[in-house]
Amino acid sequence: MGARIASTRPLAEALGVARNTIALALKPLVAERVLDVRDRSGFYVAEGPLAHLGRRPPEEPATPGPDWERRLSLRPSLQRNIAKPVDWQSFRYPFLYGQSDPGLFPTADWRECARAALSVMEIRGWAQDLVDGDYAPLIEQLQVNILPRRGVWPGPDEIMLTLGAQHALYLAASLLGGPGRRVAFEDPGYPDARNILAALGAEISPMPVDACGLDPARLPADCQLVYVTPSGQCPTGVALSPARQLDLLARAERDDLIVIEDDYGAELIGDVHLPKALKSHDRSGRVVYIGSLSKILTPGLRLGYVVAPAPLIRELRALRRLMLRHPPTNNQHITSLFISLGYADAQFRRYSQALGQRARVLTKALDARLPGWSVSCASPTSSAWVTAPAHIDTRRLADKAAAAGVLIEPGDIFFADPEGPKNHLRLGFASIAANRIDKGVQLLAEAAAGLA
Repeated sequence: MGARIASTRPLAEALGVARNTIALALKPLVAERVLDVRDRSGFYVAEGPLAHLGRRPPEEPATPGPDWERRLSLRPSLQRNIAKPVDWQSFRYPFLYGQSDPGLFPTADWRECARAALSVMEIRGWAQDLVDGDYAPLIEQLQVNILPRRGVWPGPDEIMLTLGAQHALYLAASLLGGPGRRVAFEDPGYPDARNILAALGAEISPMPVDACGLDPARLPADCQLVYVTPSGQCPTGVALSPARQLDLLARAERDDLIVIEDDYGAELIGDVHLPKALKSHDRSGRVVYIGSLSKILTPGLRLGYVVAPAPLIRELRALRRLMLRHPPTNNQHITSLFISLGYADAQFRRYSQALGQRARVLTKALDARLPGWSVSCASPTSSAWVTAPAHIDTRRLADKAAAAGVLIEPGDIFFADPEGPKNHLRLGFASIAANRIDKGVQLLAEAAAGLA
């Protein structure tokens, strides 16, 4: 503070601009008291009200704080969660699910939509607080261009936007899966959904998954809610067979069950061979359908949606209002433009083709370099579920592979039993370029050989 800064002449010469430009730039800094002007002396860093910024206050003796372990009614940090390095992009071979390859993002198209959304007239349309509402043009685009691909045709009062699919899961679980509610849950299954339900007090009944998905005939007699990922089971990738889809819906009607369908795996939405959603067969309104735009576009977008009968959507809106009112409308508007201008269709095709190519490269590399390992890489997921020989502990393998620049996801986290199988792993391929996959698998195989 109080330091003198260079005068306008040397600043202008150093920056290659006119002295008037420098003067105009300094003027608001003086007005905001960041700089002081001293007659015949020049500009100085102010010693005024802003002088305290960046300065640590004097240390005072610490006093005892709360006993947080005793005060907290919930300790979510103690739950078993999928862990990914913050600096995963610095690894050359990141076989991680839920992350994206920046090379697949349509930067120019998205930038055009973002610019359009920032015009004065457009800002007037999206800048207001919608309270518990959603941006109507995006809802319409979902109704017309996105959900029909999955065989889902909701009315405007049967759909609500969320901050990603996981937010939708939390909202639905809060209303449908509280204390005393028994929930049938795929095993192995999505850890975050299992943790959400457990944190809210639901009683989890793990249901084994086979080559046809969850078996409705084995549902507990007292369950009231079923959580499924039927299009591409998390993490195995298998699809719930058509026969079991119908059996599940029939069981739901007979026993008054609610089914939460997490369609997270519909990432290859541009694939014309993608089977329709379970919700497309729902005639009694028992399926709560959850989807996401984040995986198709970019994970950081955090836009998802939930489709359900109007009475449930009304309560979901009321609950969402208590949490965050509504997702940022500027993001909703940009996404609406992106879909309406046809950029989404092109992105779906590019993304589907890229992931299809990577799936083929990965499967070939695994077959060649890790013979005897079982691989499930079924559409429409962007990951492979791999079963190693029984003696391979994939947690140890993950540590050894990371030292060689290869990131993998140990599979034990997906099982409800903490002492469950340790020889599974998930390999995501949306975040790694196709030309790095084979080398990454080679290094993984070398790491596995060191564990024999």
